[in-house]
Amino acid sequence: MAISTAPRVAPRRAARPVARTSARPRLAVVAAPSTRRSPLPFAILCTLIAVVTLAAVLFLNIQMSDTSYEITRLQSTSQKLTEQSQGLQEQEDELSTPQELGKRAKDLGMVQAGDPGYIDLGNGKVVGEAQTVQGASGAESSSIPAASIYEDAETYHGMGNEGD
Repeated sequence: MAISTAPRVAPRRAARPVARTSARPRLAVVAAPSTRRSPLPFAILCTLIAVVTLAAVLFLNIQMSDTSYEITRLQSTSQKLTEQSQGLQEQEDELSTPQELGKRAKDLGMVQAGDPGYIDLGNGKVVGEAQTVQGASGAESSSIPAASIYEDAETYHGMGNEGD
């Protein structure tokens, strides 16, 4: 048997003649038209988001303003209390000087003690002579001069703890 090396060719179909004046249009499958939705729900949603956001910003702004007023009021109260505390401290310092304490004690009827007598415990003898104190009517005037450190405002007298 002889082998043929010639290529095999499939029979060709005859081409159809295209009629340009054909009456039938060519048909194609298309998707169903989408129904048009109303933009109203989306517009309402956007408006609602904007209104809620503005309300939240307004609420926070009012709260911050109220807090600011409260802080200012508390700072003013704190300053007044600090000034009052300093005034009371100065008054206490003035009234607790030795001169003022002596004056108030004298006003209460107290008198200064005289020289005391001592007992020597080794031999049991009294050393020195105890003096009796005169009553308030016969008391001598105070040997302590009146306090003047608060009357001279230009001279700094210190707080008393500078040597520590």
